[in-house]
Amino acid sequence: MEHNLEITVSKPFGQFIGKVNIPEHLINKLNMFVDEEIEKKIIIQKNLDHGSKLVGQVKQEIKLPDEIIKSDMQDYLYTVTKSYIKLSLDKEITKFELIASWIVRQFENEYNPIHFHGGHLSGAGYIKLPNSFGSSFQKGKSNQHGNINFVHGTGQFMSKGSISYKPQIGDFYIFPNYLYHSVNPFFGKGERRSISFNAKINEAIYDIYRS
Repeated sequence: MEHNLEITVSKPFGQFIGKVNIPEHLINKLNMFVDEEIEKKIIIQKNLDHGSKLVGQVKQEIKLPDEIIKSDMQDYLYTVTKSYIKLSLDKEITKFELIASWIVRQFENEYNPIHFHGGHLSGAGYIKLPNSFGSSFQKGKSNQHGNINFVHGTGQFMSKGSISYKPQIGDFYIFPNYLYHSVNPFFGKGERRSISFNAKINEAIYDIYRS
């Protein structure tokens, strides 16, 4: 299946961070899957509870089953990864091994502490968001409730050590697995629902010492 994707790559510090859109039909399919699983209350029985393998202090993390991944999710992630590596390194991947993909359901006061992932590359995107993340506690300060944060090294002259993004439905970020990141809590009703993945690519491309 062809995907009409607009991908951009930025380099706020040492690593490239890619940003791309999630197609609307894929957002709808993922949300429908989650909503149906919640209604049926069979996540545990189907061995889809992924929370024990992750660090998030969140309500629920759901592993995507093969029937969802193999429909067009894997093809989307492969296309995004291939474009990201080409734009970042001007190299062509010939291997894409999806290790896991999962949904994160985050509610008021919940958060994801700073962490990194396995594999070679990871990603996070947004398929459902609350109407509001809550008001800032002090006037005049940047409201970063619900933001995703990427951290590398320390702040230096002309070099940022971190960057924070406000989630928007359909935004999807791709980055190296080792890049530290976290998710801030938000305050108010609603659900912040995201999708993440880990994958491996060609070892010769990932391992800089082989270049």
